[in-house]
Amino acid sequence: MKHIILTSLILTCLVGCGARTFTNTERAAIEQLLLSGAVDNALEKLDIPQVAGEKTYLDFTNLKSYDIEYVKAAVRARFAEIGANLVESAEQADYVAEISSGALGTEYQSNLLGIPAIPVPGSPTPLPELALARSIEQTGIVKLLVFVHSNGKIVTTGHYYGKVERDESFVLWFRSQPKDDIRTRWEAADEKLKAKSAQKAD
Repeated sequence: MKHIILTSLILTCLVGCGARTFTNTERAAIEQLLLSGAVDNALEKLDIPQVAGEKTYLDFTNLKSYDIEYVKAAVRARFAEIGANLVESAEQADYVAEISSGALGTEYQSNLLGIPAIPVPGSPTPLPELALARSIEQTGIVKLLVFVHSNGKIVTTGHYYGKVERDESFVLWFRSQPKDDIRTRWEAADEKLKAKSAQKAD
């Protein structure tokens, strides 16, 4: 046991380490971006040609999920993009689209190669963890159900899945990021805005 503790102390002094600053807000930005990105990915698949040009009411009565206001706004935006004329009540509508969520959450997995934190007898503070290598995988996943009906008859129903992933790997003090859908999405969004600005300038 003494040899393990001594070895840990020596290696801790030799190996550099880094840590992400913890969030001071109620929820981390990464978590929120994973969830909203998954919703965006799912809704990009939504295409219901029957509602194009038609009066459509979006019914969110059965929608229960995290970040519910973002989900509602994103669904409205997507229906508008595919040509639906959104109305304020079912009585005004030719089509009613019921929206519900089968899942909206995050998953986290961390793998460590090294020495975990070691309890010290008689001390409330353990020896720090020594990570020679670590991998972190974060995933946001959503499942949305969209059920469209008209005058009591089904028009279409579909399940729309979306996923956003973010991976990090550390070997000693070297960091790599094999996948970061969050960064990819925001870079694409920035490029899209730049392209629109360029078109307006022309």
